[in-house]
Amino acid sequence: MGGDTLKDEELASSLYPDFSRSSSCCFSDDLGVSEEKLAAYMRKREKTYQEILQSHDLLRERLGKNNRKLKLARRQILSYTPGSFADVNLSDYHIPKTTSILIVGPKGAGKSSLVNRITRVVQDEEFAPARAQESYGMPSNGGTFFLQEYMIPRGGSASFCLCDTRGLSQISSSDNTTMIEQWIKKGVHHGEPVIWTSDDSDLKDRLIRDGCTGCEIRKVNSIIFVVNAVEMMESESSYAHMVSTAFNSPLLSFKDDKPAVVITHGDLLSREERARVQVLVGELLGIPPDKQIFDIPDSRDAATTLTVCNLLRHCLEHADKNLRFCPKRNFTISKVEGGDKNRTRMTMFSVALTLFLALAIIWFIHEHGGQNVAHEARHELHVFQSPRLYNLTHEVLPKLSSSVQNSESETEDVPNGEPSIDWRTARRLWFDEGKVAKAEGEPSFDWRTTRRLWYVE
Repeated sequence: MGGDTLKDEELASSLYPDFSRSSSCCFSDDLGVSEEKLAAYMRKREKTYQEILQSHDLLRERLGKNNRKLKLARRQILSYTPGSFADVNLSDYHIPKTTSILIVGPKGAGKSSLVNRITRVVQDEEFAPARAQESYGMPSNGGTFFLQEYMIPRGGSASFCLCDTRGLSQISSSDNTTMIEQWIKKGVHHGEPVIWTSDDSDLKDRLIRDGCTGCEIRKVNSIIFVVNAVEMMESESSYAHMVSTAFNSPLLSFKDDKPAVVITHGDLLSREERARVQVLVGELLGIPPDKQIFDIPDSRDAATTLTVCNLLRHCLEHADKNLRFCPKRNFTISKVEGGDKNRTRMTMFSVALTLFLALAIIWFIHEHGGQNVAHEARHELHVFQSPRLYNLTHEVLPKLSSSVQNSESETEDVPNGEPSIDWRTARRLWFDEGKVAKAEGEPSFDWRTTRRLWYVE
């Protein structure tokens, strides 16, 4: 192992000058690190390396005897529904119809090959046709130019989808940042062209012409970052710097969770080299190499299949962990974003409702109260203030006896120039005898005499 450690230090020292901020400071003695700390770090590094090697051997040994664990892992993926791995009340969160997993990485890292590998593992068909177009030969000859969505499982009951993207630009880091920001903030959709500013005009025109814009836009829920193990071992430090810069972008992190990392092309390296690359990538990106970095070579053994299932389980669990909270569904929480606004809106709504009810009550009293008064007024007796009618039972009553005999002649002598009679009032006096007596304070009237006097006047 001593030779492996020396090779490891040489590789790390060759990569260090370009990504010192992202990797561990223990790669160099020029930073003033004490020998004790450097020795402790190297021991920890060696321990991690040995644990990775042992985990590979132990995994193969267990799966060689019993495939129950592999079947259980595959069953958990197939039974997944968005939100099923969350430990919260789902009614308070926005649950997507389909969980979207975005696959990003440098050109030639093996993103499309990873899509095909995942599809075959979930469907349990090792010789199923490839769904994603893979590249062969030099990376500059082709690749993915349009964002492609692959629903898993197939058949209309997909619970999550893999979004294959174009390889990150090694020329302009600003292109990578711009495109990643667009994917995270605006969402992704099938057939979306990925255009770099460094592309020539003919390529841009073709991508714009062939791009599709009518598909459903999906929010990114999880990210897989793919790295080529051979490139990390053989390429110059610019590749490692590009990987570190893109991975550590805040846009790729969901709160405190960084993307899962997949190391590909490990089948071209020895198991010791694969373990060293896994440790170096963990140090470069600042994540635990044995928990968040998944070594998935292009092989069909049971260990690789279980690693793919563990990768999907990791991504889906973190996607459900970072579900978007819906404050509109829970008005009692004011500390979340938008809680103060909702509380203000509820207060304004309560005040408006109170005013509306008050106005409605006032209107009801006014309308129905007025109708009751009018109804009572119709049945009330009209009290006449005419002195002639008021004195009818006092001063005129003695004259009634002499005028009864000549009532007909007196009635005929009524002058034509007198105003017309209020028949409505006369009818009320005629029919409501009791109320007239009550209004005038007398027990009753001689209505016959009263009518005659009324006509004479």
